[in-house]
Amino acid sequence: MVRDRYPGWDVLSQRGHWDATTRKVVLDRVHNVPPFQYFESSQILTLGALCARVIPQALRPPDRRVPIAHWIDQYCALGSSGGFRYEDMPPRPVAWTWGLDGLDQSTGALFGSRFAELDDERQDQVLERIRAGDPPGEVWTRMPARRWWISVALRDISGAYYAHPYAWDEIGFGGPAYPRGYAALNHGAPEPWEPREAPDGWHHDRG
Repeated sequence: MVRDRYPGWDVLSQRGHWDATTRKVVLDRVHNVPPFQYFESSQILTLGALCARVIPQALRPPDRRVPIAHWIDQYCALGSSGGFRYEDMPPRPVAWTWGLDGLDQSTGALFGSRFAELDDERQDQVLERIRAGDPPGEVWTRMPARRWWISVALRDISGAYYAHPYAWDEIGFGGPAYPRGYAALNHGAPEPWEPREAPDGWHHDRG
């Protein structure tokens, strides 16, 4: 049983109010998930395990899970920079490749295994070392681990997740407001089409 703050809300019910370009972009995130193109098979396993640890979705029905890893792979395949780059970091696709390899290097040094093969507790121990900036592994001599964790891994995983309509349903986001625009003028007032949060204690199986 999953806590659902906006039971019954489906942001895609608003798609008739969006312009054609926006509608296609949003619907593609649900119906046209890109295949893996950039990462090698071992890196895909590591990426999937990392995404599942940062934003767990195991309690959701399979058809309501956001395919975060697929979208990160597409960002890298397209050479996305994220709009900026720190001087001590490689280009974003390279940072992802190095970071995933670094995860497995650190895991091998600490536990003699690959990241995707660890239980949750040990995965968290590896990630804590990376967050602290002192993980073992040759990759981290080329790229600052803490910077990768905050500015690449967390940023892209959360960004891919919250760009998806299923995440919008979860947080009660009303979806793009163009072209109808916003009408509520009072500070914090919801728009007529936006959902209302359920009272505390409401639980609902979304699916």
